[in-house]
Amino acid sequence: MLNIHRLIYRDPEIAWNTVTSHLLSVICNPTSPPSIRQQAAEVLDEILVVVPRNLTSTGPLQAQVQKQVLDVLSRQMFVEPGYGSSAVVVDIQRLALETLYKILQFSGHSLVVGWELIFEMLGSVAQPVTGSTEASISPSQSTNTTASSLSVLTGSGRNRPLSLQPAPKSSAGLTRIAFQSLTLVCDSLDSLSPDHLRLCITTLGQFGRQQDTNIALTAAESLLWGVSDSIQAKRKNAEKEPEYSELWTFLLLELRGLCTDARHEVRFGAIQTLFRTLQLYGATLSLETWDECMWKVIFPLLDDLSIAVKQAREELLDAEPSSSTTITQTFSTHKNPWDESKSLSLQSIGTLFHDFLISKIMYLASFAKAWDAFVEHVTMSFLRDSRLISTAALRCLDKALKASKNAGGDLHAIAVGAWERVWTACDDMGKAVVSATSNRLPPPDEVGLMPMPFTQESLLAFVEVIQSAYSLNGSTWDLERIQRMLAILKGIMTYSSSTDYRPDIDLLTPVQVSSEE
Repeated sequence: MLNIHRLIYRDPEIAWNTVTSHLLSVICNPTSPPSIRQQAAEVLDEILVVVPRNLTSTGPLQAQVQKQVLDVLSRQMFVEPGYGSSAVVVDIQRLALETLYKILQFSGHSLVVGWELIFEMLGSVAQPVTGSTEASISPSQSTNTTASSLSVLTGSGRNRPLSLQPAPKSSAGLTRIAFQSLTLVCDSLDSLSPDHLRLCITTLGQFGRQQDTNIALTAAESLLWGVSDSIQAKRKNAEKEPEYSELWTFLLLELRGLCTDARHEVRFGAIQTLFRTLQLYGATLSLETWDECMWKVIFPLLDDLSIAVKQAREELLDAEPSSSTTITQTFSTHKNPWDESKSLSLQSIGTLFHDFLISKIMYLASFAKAWDAFVEHVTMSFLRDSRLISTAALRCLDKALKASKNAGGDLHAIAVGAWERVWTACDDMGKAVVSATSNRLPPPDEVGLMPMPFTQESLLAFVEVIQSAYSLNGSTWDLERIQRMLAILKGIMTYSSSTDYRPDIDLLTPVQVSSEE
């Protein structure tokens, strides 16, 4: 105990610097025998664990000692490999991470300095092993213009979604140990400053991209959700509201990056967490924050997922030396996990528009531009994507239309403009249905595929959108528009190429049955 007392309460030059420097010199010496290096690391780590637990002082001395401990631990953690000693280095790093876990477990609640070093150590073993990361999103990369939001829909851009390659076993072992420490940190979020929370979010995003799916899922679903909850609790302080709102947007951007993970489970978890967070706290967000969410999170996410869906079509086209018609038929029956991810996002966006269109979204200065981008996404999904996506897109639009019914006062004129934009989209989508009904096939898309056949479910969703648009603004439509609507409805009712329904002259199609009800 006397030696520990000297290490803590005496000038560092008396004992601390001498002892730790010697042990570090042995640890970092690539010419020393591996067993000696490991023994030195074990001795050093015993000291580093005991010192914080025996520190009773507060104030400057507490900060000084904690910084000394973490500085030395980080030097052990970042030991340089040399002369083929990578296995020894991994063991030394493993001991350092286990020591960090013990420090956080027993003394984490009292840490007043050193969080930057802690997140640096944790993040150092959480670097994603990727094959292609062009579509991986970081919070510093955001889209905030209509042009870039819609570029993917017209075929521009060749970004690829994040794909993972197996990580070395040694690296995977270090990652699991580090993640245990990160979980402990997330149990004490209230003690972190905004800057430290930002580091925590970034580190969680790195772990969300790890090869270990369980770690990635826990980071994307559970831990980032906990950080979001902690940030929102601190936003209640009026003085700190702008700072924490910005931090919360930063968290959403990190989640958005995980929404394009190569693994279906991780994507789903991240998408659900992202929209659950928006839905739960949307009512408390300022218009400025909502505007950022629209242009930096929601629309760019649709862009990212559209890129991935388009890539799957390209890969199918490259793999199949058949005609574009045959490939289209194959693709229309092929279950693509990216389709499910985009469908889930559209369903979630529909819920957001239904819940917050009148109270928040329609008050945005950029609402007209945002609505146009939203409707354009729906239109292109109907014309080019699989019928799973197009059905989800149309139901998303229908939810938003029904929500706009309650727009009164100053919002009514804005709503009328939104309804007119929807009719323009219905006209464009109707042309594709009428052409298909008349056996006039539209041209192939930008990757050479013919549009996929409409399912009865997608056509029924289209009818519901037309009905909603007519119920909202039909009294002002002229005869020409009504005739056009009837022509579109006729094309829908007589469409006979649905893949989910076999034509039968004795029975009505599901869409025809619905029209009679």
